[in-house]
Formats: sequence, C-alpha cells, structure tokens
Amino acid sequence: MKRRLLENLGWKLFSLAVAAALWLTFVGSPDLVTSLSAPVEYLNAPPDMEIVPESSERVRLEVRGPSVRVRHFETSSPAVVVDLRGVDRPCERTFSITAEQVNLPPGLTLVRAVPAQVRLRFDRRMRAVVPVRVHFSNLPPGYQIESQRVEPPELAILGPESRVREVESVETDPVDLSLAGSVKQFQTHAFVRDPEIRLETSGVVKVQVKLARRAAESSTDAGPALP
Repeated sequence: MKRRLLENLGWKLFSLAVAAALWLTFVGSPDLVTSLSAPVEYLNAPPDMEIVPESSERVRLEVRGPSVRVRHFETSSPAVVVDLRGVDRPCERTFSITAEQVNLPPGLTLVRAVPAQVRLRFDRRMRAVVPVRVHFSNLPPGYQIESQRVEPPELAILGPESRVREVESVETDPVDLSLAGSVKQFQTHAFVRDPEIRLETSGVVKVQVKLARRAAESSTDAGPALP
C-alpha cells in the first residue's frame, strides 16, 4: 500500500497543487458585481421579415460572480441572444431577458438586465421603386432651371412594408448650382430619410441641369451671360 502511495509522487503532488490553485482562483476569489453594455442579437430570424426594435438595441447587464470569472466575462464580448423561432407573420412580441439569453458561464449569475425586456415589431419586407428628387441649392440670381435630367430617374428601396408604403421619393444631397456654366453636370448620392428603409444599390446618381435667364430680366439686364 505504501509503495502504491509513493508511485508517481511528483505528479500527484503537482496535480494537488494545480487543484488547490484552481480552487483559490475560482472559489476563493471574492465576488464582484460588474455592469456592462451588451448588444441584442437575433437567432432564427425569419428571412422574409423586417425586425423593427421598439426599445433600445443594447442592454445593460449586471453580473455577479468570482472576480476572475467576472473579468473574463467582461472581455468575452457578451451579447443578449433572442430566439425568434416561431415568428412567421407581422406582429409585436415582447421577450424577457434572463440568464439563458445572456448565456452566462458557470459561476456567474445575472443580477438584472436594463431594460428587462426587449420589444420587437415584425413587418413583411417590401421592395418598391420610387422617383429620385434632386435637391438644388444656390441657384444664381436671375436664373431658373430650364431642364434637368437624372440618371437613374428611379431607385429601389427595401424595408418594412408599413414604412415603405409611406415613401414617395428619395432625395439627393444638395446640388450646388452656383458653379459657372449654363449646363452643369454633377454626381451625387440619394438617401432615404426613414432610417428603417435602405436603398437596394449604392444610391449614386448623375444630374445634368440647364439654366436660363428669367424672361422678365433677360430683356432689361444687359449683363454678361453665364459662360
């Protein structure tokens, strides 16, 4: 029996030391409470639906546990994962945030989540083609826009059906007409004011504008014409 106890004594002592060190690290370390901000992620999101958050897309988590594990959790990029399985039609749903959604490692407990629930609205994804409206600025005094051409004249937008139906057009960045020349060509970008709606393409458009003097001033004003 004594011989068996002395076999591989060095390895046995080493294993005992490692076990003691682990115990001191994870069990013997003092408890800490930390507060951190975590993003909300969605699991099993329906492919043909748009998710419109009705509350914040980040959650403040208060977590308690041994200091070593708490610090490791802080550096592990934690997230709140909401499972959307079963959502297959437009609706509004509320999801409570528990330790299961946070996927806490052993030894840590969720003290609270702020907000404690995530409310989401689901709407069908819709595509629509709408005209491009050019936003002009700094029209020279005494001139008017005689003609304009936009390429492409229309752009496709995507987003929740209820929001897409409210969009009548997309708008360009301001096009400055103060530059010399009666015929002006520009390249600019279109955008949608509703943040829940996006363009299907990059939104780059080309604009050609032709200016002309106003009729009332062309007969009385002898000043030089635009080059």
